[in-house]
Amino acid sequence: DRVMISEIQTSFTLNEEQSRAFQLVANHATLTNPTPLKMYLGGMAGTGKSQVIKALIYFFAERQESYCFMCLAPTGTAAALIGGSTYHSMLGMLRGRETNGTDNISTLAQVRARLQDVEYIFMDEISMVECKALYKICAKMCAALKNDGVPFGGINMIFAGDFAQLPPAIRGQALYSHIVGRVLHRTHSHEEQEASIGKALWHQFTTVVILREN
Repeated sequence: DRVMISEIQTSFTLNEEQSRAFQLVANHATLTNPTPLKMYLGGMAGTGKSQVIKALIYFFAERQESYCFMCLAPTGTAAALIGGSTYHSMLGMLRGRETNGTDNISTLAQVRARLQDVEYIFMDEISMVECKALYKICAKMCAALKNDGVPFGGINMIFAGDFAQLPPAIRGQALYSHIVGRVLHRTHSHEEQEASIGKALWHQFTTVVILREN
């Protein structure tokens, strides 16, 4: 595994920061029963976040574990650029499929089948995801996988994006919003509570690599 990781870094000409991000995920994938990874990969446009994605896709393919690594994004355009899907379609969060926040059994079964062997989810353009949406993503994954004991149903999550570029596409509070607090209060509305949980989830992403070299 170490030889493979080194060879991939060389073949994809990863710089020091890109290599650090790639190694964090690749080394994590070689461990037995590791702590779930919650990682943020940041950097301005042109710093090579997509190159790290390509290297990771190749890494899992070489291990014959392509099914373990899933790429998602908030929009179809962003998803197409990384060869992935929107999180709405993958997690069954399309309008009309959810009523009053509840999911029918068939929808959850479909999502469970899609996530059955997935161990890592790479979410690009995370700056476009609002606090409440992050909560809903986590809640849907926990419900589908029948594992609400850990965030995101225990799947390792890697978020990427530049918060100086694209804000949430719909009305809602960005993950960095100072309006949303991380403490729940009984006077908060249901939506405010969901946003607070989403903000708290975001603050668990303490493994951070910022790409600076263009």
